[in-house]
Amino acid sequence: MKLFFLSFFILFSSQVLAVEKTLGPMNSADPYESYNRAIYSFNSDFNNAIGQPVANGYNSLPSPLTTGIGNFFQNLKEPLNLINGILQGEVESSLTSLMRFSINSVFGFLGILDIATEAGLEYQKKDLGQTLYYWGVWTESSFIMMPIIGPYTTRELVGSTIDSSYNPIYPYVIDTDSQGKTLMYLGGKFVDYTKIVNLTDEMKQQADPYIFMRETYLQYRTNLIYDGNPPEAELNDFDFE
Repeated sequence: MKLFFLSFFILFSSQVLAVEKTLGPMNSADPYESYNRAIYSFNSDFNNAIGQPVANGYNSLPSPLTTGIGNFFQNLKEPLNLINGILQGEVESSLTSLMRFSINSVFGFLGILDIATEAGLEYQKKDLGQTLYYWGVWTESSFIMMPIIGPYTTRELVGSTIDSSYNPIYPYVIDTDSQGKTLMYLGGKFVDYTKIVNLTDEMKQQADPYIFMRETYLQYRTNLIYDGNPPEAELNDFDFE
């Protein structure tokens, strides 16, 4: 349950009225725009009717409970962060992911308590989509919307599919079947969504919410690829035509 595009309003303020026209590792065009807009409209309706009410109900639970659940799902991502950090040649990032997973799993009750962050070990997202760009296998990626789970880039979508097939969490940490893996995946996406659900109304106030969401998501992915230090680019006004 991922209308995940909203989470990136946390990283890029809704007050920004200009976006990068060329994003380096991203295709500045939108070859799937007709499809993307249709799925975006469907996801928005789903969010209004089901996603937002359910998420608001979840967020009404005691904050220690929701924080613990969020920490648990984040901790499950660390083995993939570790592997992709190694594949990207980032030794320090890989060691940080290893230490975070070890500390939080052992002393944080399987990650329910995020002790590692308190110790100065910050969470660093690494996925195969980023790795493919690092290897030069897929240098330019296009934006694409998926039903319910929201926005991706084409490179990220392929990478995440492969990531899920070799995720070392299964069966070495959690021994479950395919249905269990799917439920865990959806659970993690839902928890991510609940953290940013209140920003949906703010998004709707944009002149063209779809374009704003698309450009913000591409900036987010570019920021991940460059570890928070993307190359500077000329800023241009939104083009709504």
